[in-house]
Amino acid sequence: MSGTVSIRMILRAVGYAFGIPSSKIRSLRRTGDLCQPRHAVCLLAREMTTLTFPAIGRLLGDRDHTSIMHGADKGQALRDSDPDFARRLATAREMILAELARADRWQDADAVAAAERVMGAADPWRAAIDLSVDEVVAVAARAVALEHVAAGTYRLLAQLDELRRCAERPRDGDARDRIAELEPAAAALSDALAEALQGLGYEYAEPADEPTSEPKDETDGQAHQGGGPATARAAE
Repeated sequence: MSGTVSIRMILRAVGYAFGIPSSKIRSLRRTGDLCQPRHAVCLLAREMTTLTFPAIGRLLGDRDHTSIMHGADKGQALRDSDPDFARRLATAREMILAELARADRWQDADAVAAAERVMGAADPWRAAIDLSVDEVVAVAARAVALEHVAAGTYRLLAQLDELRRCAERPRDGDARDRIAELEPAAAALSDALAEALQGLGYEYAEPADEPTSEPKDETDGQAHQGGGPATARAAE
């Protein structure tokens, strides 16, 4: 398999196949509905990319390489024993193969690292020239995405400001009607911004008392440090 399959492609395909937003699969949430999709992502990343386990872990929320190895092994076991999982995995694989014709090969390039390398260089112009084409496109794509997030944030602040002003007039019927319109709109925009930021690699801090419905799994929590034998693939 050539290196044209990106982790973002895998996340999108698995999210569609399992009916789970890709941002939640990549997040640090530990609810039971995310366990199998994460195993699927780890397995497909192992089988369809040339990335090392540490590199896959960094692209999946900075998880440790042993967590990725464990998740891929669990995914392989589920494919052999669970027909529903196998069917969803096949659906995700077919979507990825179909997307290869228009694959964005730059998506796994580290835009932030490339930008920091340019701006931290003694000669930024020379450093910019030395960037790969994939890195240039990745930096441009991230700049556009952040511009959309900034515009959405400004709209959300305007909505929150109007909500505050309406709340100061509790006896005004028009103000109450406007609050009823603004509250769901602001909530929807807030969710969209959170998902966009997760897609850019920013992690949402979950409440400490969030209920869980699955046992602790290295694939689903914070990066597991240490443990597990090193393999030739895991070593960079």
